[in-house]
Amino acid sequence: PTRLTVVLVGQTGNGKSATGNSLLGRDAFVARRSLQSVTERCRVRYAALDADDEPIVPGDPAVVDEDAGGIRRPSTVLRVVDTPGTCDSGALLEDNLRHISAFLRGEERKDESADDDDGAEAGAGDEGLHALVLVLSAATRFTQEEAVALERLVTRLGEGVMRHSVAIFTRGGELAADDVRVDDFVRSAPPTLRQLLARMGHHADGTPPILVEN
Repeated sequence: PTRLTVVLVGQTGNGKSATGNSLLGRDAFVARRSLQSVTERCRVRYAALDADDEPIVPGDPAVVDEDAGGIRRPSTVLRVVDTPGTCDSGALLEDNLRHISAFLRGEERKDESADDDDGAEAGAGDEGLHALVLVLSAATRFTQEEAVALERLVTRLGEGVMRHSVAIFTRGGELAADDVRVDDFVRSAPPTLRQLLARMGHHADGTPPILVEN
């Protein structure tokens, strides 16, 4: 099977862990509303995806597809990395940025915060980073502090990481409730965010960020 590594970054409270759970098709990461970061260290979880990119959940009757003549075979192994918040303050921010960049370069060999077998993993650098997902919230402002923190992370990882980057907005339903189109929402964003999106490979041609309900 093809192996894909997706890394989620963004400030505390934007819904990184919930987004990871949506990608994996199960509650693999602890996700709850909190005033402080729930994720203190990088955590890794896996999912097997079928040919239609649907998660194959062990024990789920749908794993056996009678119409297909047997068991759904995984075509992709999805590896999702959840990270600490990138907008905490002071020494904690520096510690988080240092930890994330070291983990993604493969310098940290074990996920010390793992609570099950698929969390004890080498860093993402061992298998390559296929997508860096910037998780933003449609319900909160994009601040200068958030922009600075992300720039510092890119500096640590190298500008090349932007070619594999994509942005999503959680709580996208709130835009729909206010009858706001995502294109208009992005046009009203601060210049720092618009410039950041323009450097991302997925959005360089003007493709808008992805909206999710997390």
